Amino acid sequence: MIGNSDTYSRTYTASEVAKIVGMNIETLRVWRRRKQLVLEGERQGWTRYTFNDLMAVATYHNMVRSHCTNTIAELIAGTVSQQLANKWSGILGTESSVFCLCNNAMDEENIQLQMHVGLEELLEAITQIMRSSKRQPAYHIVDCGALFLKVLVSYTKVCEESE
Repeated sequence: MIGNSDTYSRTYTASEVAKIVGMNIETLRVWRRRKQLVLEGERQGWTRYTFNDLMAVATYHNMVRSHCTNTIAELIAGTVSQQLANKWSGILGTESSVFCLCNNAMDEENIQLQMHVGLEELLEAITQIMRSSKRQPAYHIVDCGALFLKVLVSYTKVCEESE
């Protein structure tokens, strides 16, 4: 059941997204009104979320819960959803996880976002940040693979509850 093709091709209602991500639906609506989330499946009428939209919401929610600023959370969620758009099912088949590394150690306006595959590549990138940083290292890491699995497990539970 986890990760079947219907999971990636169907659209989701706002209430389904809120349940899957584990958040209040009103918070999701506020984020949309404030344009903190721009949806791939944007159209007139009822709001429908694609799987990429769902993952962007999950990433943004994860970052905000870990006390990341809204600006950086928006950048990370946008980068993750663009870089991994329609590639989510491929993450399940890899032995190494996919990570998004956000480096804002240089200055507040020069934020670098990079995608890395595997812990070794991620650790090398962090080492480079620490060596080249003029200020204290300041970075955020998103384990896209772990977040993806969390969403799939939650999706499965929501489906089982609705049956």
